[in-house]
Amino acid sequence: MYTIKAETAGDAWVKTTEYLLENGNRVGNLYELLNLGIEIETPYIDPVFDARFREVFGDERIDYASSVTFIEPTESSFFDDELVYQQNDTSAKWSKTYWGRMIRWHDKFNQVEQTIKRLKEHKSAKTIVMAVYDPESDGRKTMSGMPCLLSVDCKPRDGKLHLTANFRSQAVTKSGYADYHALVKLNEFLCKQSGIEYGLTTSFAHSCHLRPDNNELKNSKRLLEIL
Repeated sequence: MYTIKAETAGDAWVKTTEYLLENGNRVGNLYELLNLGIEIETPYIDPVFDARFREVFGDERIDYASSVTFIEPTESSFFDDELVYQQNDTSAKWSKTYWGRMIRWHDKFNQVEQTIKRLKEHKSAKTIVMAVYDPESDGRKTMSGMPCLLSVDCKPRDGKLHLTANFRSQAVTKSGYADYHALVKLNEFLCKQSGIEYGLTTSFAHSCHLRPDNNELKNSKRLLEIL
């Protein structure tokens, strides 16, 4: 296991990409490292990096992550499951997005609401977890529809929230920054709702990889050159 320490989501993408390019093992069509942790110290989104990433990769992936991993609800709609879910995707079922599973598990349970209630207790809990992977619906899948994000663990300590996202697989080239971007915003949102401070956001990837056989790797190298 190796841990990368980064200040922002953009910094996390740069350091992780560079590390994988230098140290990744060739597995099939991937440059891969197992059990890579990426710690992000602030929720700040660097506008310069964000603009250059969008220039190279386009807006689609980041904006897509904002509707799959996290979308900030309005104050009036947050505790209304139906409204907050419809803000995400009116056509999707509960299982189609990470956020849908977190706020409407099997169309019944709002894990985010429960997480905020627990965080407001201001206790050093070890049991605040939001599940994404569902063995009943996902256990027989081999690829299509299998969520990459398995769970989000929340550890409130000394008035700060440490959030860890557990990925079975994370493709950094195009998706990594979108993941980091959405996760720090999710952490920041939970902190604001529960009255505690941002501590650390960690993305832990069991398979962290780059795809070398398409334009994503070429674009990643191009972005590193212009930063």
